[in-house]
Amino acid sequence: MTRLAIMSDLHIDLNHFGRYEENCLLQVLNEKGIDHLHFAGDISNHFYETTLPFMLKLKEHVRITYNLGNHDMLDLSEEAISEADFKCSPLNDTTMLLAFHGWYDYSFFSEMDEAGNLRFKKQFWFDRRIKRPNSDPQITEAICIKLEQILKSNSDKRIIVAMHFVPHQAFLLTYPKLRPFNAFLGSPKFHQIFTKYSVTDVVFGHNHRRIKVQKYDGILYHSRPLGYSKEWRLTNDFLKANPQLISPTAWTPNKRFAAIHKNENFLAYKATHLKEELASAMTIFEID
Repeated sequence: MTRLAIMSDLHIDLNHFGRYEENCLLQVLNEKGIDHLHFAGDISNHFYETTLPFMLKLKEHVRITYNLGNHDMLDLSEEAISEADFKCSPLNDTTMLLAFHGWYDYSFFSEMDEAGNLRFKKQFWFDRRIKRPNSDPQITEAICIKLEQILKSNSDKRIIVAMHFVPHQAFLLTYPKLRPFNAFLGSPKFHQIFTKYSVTDVVFGHNHRRIKVQKYDGILYHSRPLGYSKEWRLTNDFLKANPQLISPTAWTPNKRFAAIHKNENFLAYKATHLKEELASAMTIFEID
């Protein structure tokens, strides 16, 4: 039997993961009997400097696989990005984990044309720092072609998909000022392809929103990204219990977190509840 855990968006550099955080993660994996941990992207901004050493430490205790998110691609060549893409891991004779990065094609924000979305991306989106040789729609189209080929050749298996980007419009941002960023979340083409083959479950991240499992066209969608520490449940719980620490003008997540991130009581609370936070950011499959 295999117990597979899938996590995404750890951002270990921005979340200042050190030995304590690594040990907490290992303790959770041990307590839950996990023998295979898959990272579905955005482990850190620096793959060779930060992500690889982190995974090598964990690999001493548990099987590690991964796919990349946009943050992971920052220091990587297109060749390295391609080499890490589309990895198939048999979980038993009839079940396979298919891990691929994904990308976006602006179709989640069709109110703006391709040129307009590209201008917006170059002004405001992290990925303006990533140098890729083709346009975003071209990259996504190539991914979809390869995805369909792999799924077609494994149609006799149950497929669990791990990817970074958003594969269905049900998971988009709804706040009006944030809706333009939907252009860079993913593509509905992924779901359309999944429905044609033996995909039963899809685990994704990227948008930093933990959701309850949702079913669309017979496919179960899971998303439990860890996200930035300012977004964590433990942070929100601490703020609710200590409203006196927050100025009435500190209503944004950045301002609220800035007010407490060095507070001794918060740091103690964070240390106490970190294992719960990590556990809540895992999607677990038990494969006989």
